[in-house]
Amino acid sequence: MAGSTFTLIEAIERQADSCAHIGSPLYAGLLTGLAGDYLSGGVTAELLEGVSDQPVHDAVPLRYLATAHRLALAGSAAELAALFPSCGGSWHGGDITDVFLSAVAMHRGEFVRGLQRNVQTNEVGRAAVLAAGFSAIADRTGLPLRTLELGGSAGLLSHWDRFGYATGESSTGDPGSPLQFGPEWYERPAPHLHAGIQVAERASVDVSPIDVSTDDGRLSMLSFVWPDQLERFRRLDHAIAIARATPVHVDEADAGDWLAARLAQPFDDGVATAVFHSIVWQYLPAATKVAVRAALAEAGERATGSAPLHWLRMEPATKEHADLRLTTWRGDGEPAEELLAHVGYHGAGVRWLG
Repeated sequence: MAGSTFTLIEAIERQADSCAHIGSPLYAGLLTGLAGDYLSGGVTAELLEGVSDQPVHDAVPLRYLATAHRLALAGSAAELAALFPSCGGSWHGGDITDVFLSAVAMHRGEFVRGLQRNVQTNEVGRAAVLAAGFSAIADRTGLPLRTLELGGSAGLLSHWDRFGYATGESSTGDPGSPLQFGPEWYERPAPHLHAGIQVAERASVDVSPIDVSTDDGRLSMLSFVWPDQLERFRRLDHAIAIARATPVHVDEADAGDWLAARLAQPFDDGVATAVFHSIVWQYLPAATKVAVRAALAEAGERATGSAPLHWLRMEPATKEHADLRLTTWRGDGEPAEELLAHVGYHGAGVRWLG
């Protein structure tokens, strides 16, 4: 079934199921309560109807939740903050639907505005599998990388080489970084991590980028993390600190137009270009997807063994896992397509297949 054919209640119920599966019982229970409010014609129905004709594609339920979380983090919804671990509160498994709806009643205007914001997570845990993919490219080419991130949000994953990674047998990234991904992130047999990968150039694009150098930008990023997943908050805080210390500007543009312009430039000999994204493809308009593929195909015809082009992406596969896939152009025939890994949606449980 295409995402555009889902109703709002199906979007809410699917999101509740996803939260339960990925480890947020707080949101799973809350969404179940909000589904009841929607079906009874409550304020949830009033606010969410008409926001999007693709409520799954546009993650409307997550926009609703993130608006409340943002208010709680900002200190504007004290009763809700008292139940959110991310705000220093505690939740003991009870139904918090009434508290949530009370916050909606008090801040209705903010919810109307919040429902227009695109969901932006740039989940930092996905760096664990992306680093393995970049390692595969480095192992095969022996070249420094030029990384081009699509749907970068705040550009946090463009800093992937400034985090540390270790499988127990190999390592890459910065061993002194405050953000470390250890052997528990990788199933056996683990991928080989290529030590000393050089990033010659990095760039990122998003249709609505977030500037985490500002307090408002940091609050926006935090609001989209689920409030009972404190490890994700810890990782995000470290990633934001790293991004503030070594900024990467995220261009505001359509990914297709931006990539076509970037790849139209002559490739530098002795550098491997890697276009990458994670849990982005499903949100791109059809025309943008066509433009991205066209830009890659055109640039692929100019790729060579000493200036190859790679397309690395972590995107949904099943309810349980996403796939990490790699397409490579080397100027020696048709592009090579590979399935490198299965991975959990927040980056854990990397099962290497490459």
